[in-house]
Amino acid sequence: MKSKIDFRAITFADIPLMLRWFNTPHVQEFYSLRPWTEEEVLAKLTPYISGDKPVSGFIVLLDENPIGYLQSYKVSDYPWPNQNLPEEIVKTAVGMDLFIGDKDFLGKGLGQRIIQTFIETHVCPQYQYCIVDPDIRNVPAIRCYERLEFKEHQVIDTKDALQRPTKLMLMILMCG
Repeated sequence: MKSKIDFRAITFADIPLMLRWFNTPHVQEFYSLRPWTEEEVLAKLTPYISGDKPVSGFIVLLDENPIGYLQSYKVSDYPWPNQNLPEEIVKTAVGMDLFIGDKDFLGKGLGQRIIQTFIETHVCPQYQYCIVDPDIRNVPAIRCYERLEFKEHQVIDTKDALQRPTKLMLMILMCG
């Protein structure tokens, strides 16, 4: 029997778990980027939990056990610099970021299942497009998105959260 993937809204009770995940090397490599304190995690996630920012945060569950984090947002609320996307796509697209927090679940094909399940249950019922922006060095993530039929749109030169130059690959999936 296949394990069940599900999502629940992040809550303040998840802050200790998110703190642990933000401070794991594999999450820091492309997502949290540095060591975090509990106060910093709380400051980052409080606007998502309280609804003060238009970002939906979810704990990813595998058979009801938390294994990762996923957030989604309207692309029109958080455009990328020089994104070169047609307005029709911008207005009808959701962006998504995610990580598997527990390293024991890496390399098992769960990333693909998580993304596919989220697209089927949360993205395509409401939006026409899903856009992701993996760091170009994150080859496993790019390959995972390609297997799900995301198409490369463009590479964007930008700065990461630490203001270091970085390149992100915008990839688009059309629903339906």
